Amino acid sequence: MEKKVSLSNIASFIEGNTKMFLKDLGFQPEHIKEQIAYRLMVCKDDCGVYGYCKHCNCPLPDKMYVKKSCNNGELFPDLMSRNEWTKFKDKHGIK
Repeated sequence: MEKKVSLSNIASFIEGNTKMFLKDLGFQPEHIKEQIAYRLMVCKDDCGVYGYCKHCNCPLPDKMYVKKSCNNGELFPDLMSRNEWTKFKDKHGIK
């Protein structure tokens, strides 16, 4: 799949890289760290093997930091608020 350049893709690229940079500076809430770890775990056997997302062709781990899920919730949902994430974890038995 060839990447298409669009305003949405450019915005996602900026968002993902900015959030990765802020994480390195220690400015990432715990509930976001957990969701990124969850996304990486869910995708470890396919996208993680290739180093890019099989749905949108964006590089990993950058793509995992973007709020919007590119897989329509098939693998993981959009990044959630602290309360939404807590409910999601309880519902799906995530520790």
